[in-house]
Amino acid sequence: MRQESREIKRALISVTDKSNLQLLVEKLHSKKVEIVSTGGTKKFIEDLGIPVTSIEKLTGSPEAFGGRMKSISFPVSSSLLFRRYHETDIMEAKELNIAPIDLVVCNLYPFEKYAGTNADEDTLIENIDIGGPLMLRASAKNYESVAVLSDVSDYDSFLTHFEGGTTFQQRRALAVKTFNRIAKYDLMIAEEMTKRFGEDADKNEKSWLSITPKESLRYGENPHQSANLFKLKNTTSEISLVDAEVLQGKELSYNNWVDADAAWRVMSDIAHVSGDKCVTAVIKHANPCGLSVSTDLFSSLEEAWNGDSVSSFGGIISFSKMVDEKCAKFLTEKFIEAVIAPDYSAEALKLFSKKKNVRLLKIGNRSKTEQEFIVKSISGGLLMQNEDESFGASEELKLVTKKDMPFETLELVDFGILACKHLKSNGIALVCKMPNGNFTMAGTGMGQPNRLDSLKMLAKVRAENKGLSMDNMLLVSDAFFPFADSIDVCMEVGIKSIVQPGGSIRDDEVIAACDKYGIAMMMTGRRHFRH
Repeated sequence: MRQESREIKRALISVTDKSNLQLLVEKLHSKKVEIVSTGGTKKFIEDLGIPVTSIEKLTGSPEAFGGRMKSISFPVSSSLLFRRYHETDIMEAKELNIAPIDLVVCNLYPFEKYAGTNADEDTLIENIDIGGPLMLRASAKNYESVAVLSDVSDYDSFLTHFEGGTTFQQRRALAVKTFNRIAKYDLMIAEEMTKRFGEDADKNEKSWLSITPKESLRYGENPHQSANLFKLKNTTSEISLVDAEVLQGKELSYNNWVDADAAWRVMSDIAHVSGDKCVTAVIKHANPCGLSVSTDLFSSLEEAWNGDSVSSFGGIISFSKMVDEKCAKFLTEKFIEAVIAPDYSAEALKLFSKKKNVRLLKIGNRSKTEQEFIVKSISGGLLMQNEDESFGASEELKLVTKKDMPFETLELVDFGILACKHLKSNGIALVCKMPNGNFTMAGTGMGQPNRLDSLKMLAKVRAENKGLSMDNMLLVSDAFFPFADSIDVCMEVGIKSIVQPGGSIRDDEVIAACDKYGIAMMMTGRRHFRH
């Protein structure tokens, strides 16, 4: 392949989006480039007083079928594809009276404008571009000689360097962008058509995942690791954390994004079972270290922060309601990494502006049902699963002990199950109802190889450090107790109420131990591991 600069003598322009087109055609005209164009683009250029050749002169045929047929033709495709340095191609081009096209400027019909909307089927189909992808692909394939502009955002850079020709490196870089643009466009169409009309369309199942580069991050989990953020279309929801409006603060790091996602998820889950109450979640290292539900936002913040004030230092806080001045004042006196909320009062923004490194993300609560796919990479492959979108299990609870569970404890069940669901396994959550009526996560144990350590060495200690009585605690476990020794520890620390999935081959022994100690236990039949 010859890596040479090429003069642009003839350009084919056919665009839907005419933004910044005037500057481009004026520059091409000033360099004596012949411009060939179609339909509305041709009229736009003519209205600028710039000479333009009709595509019909090349194709030998008129535009037809309401514009569905314009550029698709042997002459146009040949003008783009024949190899300029290939002796046989050059001879055939002369015999066929094919003159080269050196630049293609084309953007595609705006299918994305109608995908995911209630647009009728006819509108959707008419916005599937056919000729555009053909021209773009042919031009990109022949980047040895042909330059291609497939996006309005490329015009400025092109014009900055254009003095009548292009370098091989420019053409190859533009070709790579074009292939990516076509791939995303085709994937978007396939995804929308599958969702609407595929075999599983009635189940709203997604069979495609689309990935778009968003930004490079400063580094990964550690400074010696590189990292990037991609926008992944893996959910039916229109709300995505990646689309959150960043109001202020330093660039979000890899770890910030991971923690922000964890904070947003657990806060939203709790909010969905809490009615109109206020929810605050504090996250550290992707685990909830503070969770509280209250009728007052500041009360929920204060209690969530004090859930583990040591771990809250440098954490990420997520709110279900608009952050007001009182909450902002509390947080600006602490060291935090980021805040996530549906909105912020003007007074709150003013206070946060004095802490310029604090990231503020504005986004509504996560939808209750996202039908989201979770994707994780392993060496040589990807693991993909549906997100655990369970919202408590009150309706599935089964009392398995002789002792019943008090009503006040039953009120905590959904809150406790969701709190524990977001802890890294093995997970134990101790939740309680405070004297002021708030629900709070009093103690947690997570990420341990065994459940006994999670309970005895972590959750118990954290709750007792707050001076809270174990008698009023509800213990929630993310998976079953494999042995009755867990119940021995519950008795030892003073736990009176337990919710767990059940399913162990020793469930009968575990239940018998609860009956022996006068502990109430319910089973849900649903495990919530989070690795």
